[in-house]
Amino acid sequence: MNSSARIPALAVLLTAIFALGAQAQPAATKESTDPGKAAAVERAAAALKARPVQPTAGLVRAKTATGEDLLSGGVTVGDRVAMHAEQGRYSLWVATVGKPSGAYLADVDLHIVRVKDRATVLERKLEGPWLMVALPAGSYDITGTFLKQGASTPQILKTRASVGKSGVRQAVLRFDSDAKVDPDMQSPLKGNPFAKPTASGSPAK
Repeated sequence: MNSSARIPALAVLLTAIFALGAQAQPAATKESTDPGKAAAVERAAAALKARPVQPTAGLVRAKTATGEDLLSGGVTVGDRVAMHAEQGRYSLWVATVGKPSGAYLADVDLHIVRVKDRATVLERKLEGPWLMVALPAGSYDITGTFLKQGASTPQILKTRASVGKSGVRQAVLRFDSDAKVDPDMQSPLKGNPFAKPTASGSPAK
């Protein structure tokens, strides 16, 4: 092939390369100017921002001294929502609260003894205001010890719970305390320490 024939062939080759390169380029990003679409995006972002976040301090699962399952916690609303959903797995539900406010209390030393043989079932410092235990049917003595802030002598409360073969037996220990109920919880709680919380934090109606 002579030099005059090579020039047109080279031109054709270069033209084909440039055409392929143009096709490979991604389409330019276009910004939407539709007010309706912009408003929908803003509404979705606002809904995500307003969605309540329910933190959990962590629930503790363990065994009693006699081998029964227990669940302890309830510091946050998220914890109480989770625990309330599991209550059917347990036979005894203990709540520790302050009076006169009814505020939830943690760090109570709890001692549970089986009445029939005085065997110690549980000795534990509670991680939160709720404790659930899957105990067999029978009578149990529950003792709670709590040291009020600024006090030198701990308070000791005792109660007896009769656990049946089915259902959940509830027991509450109310200690003198300066703890206050959060303003958004004061009215809905109405003094019920076992009230079912909702995702928003208030007990379900």
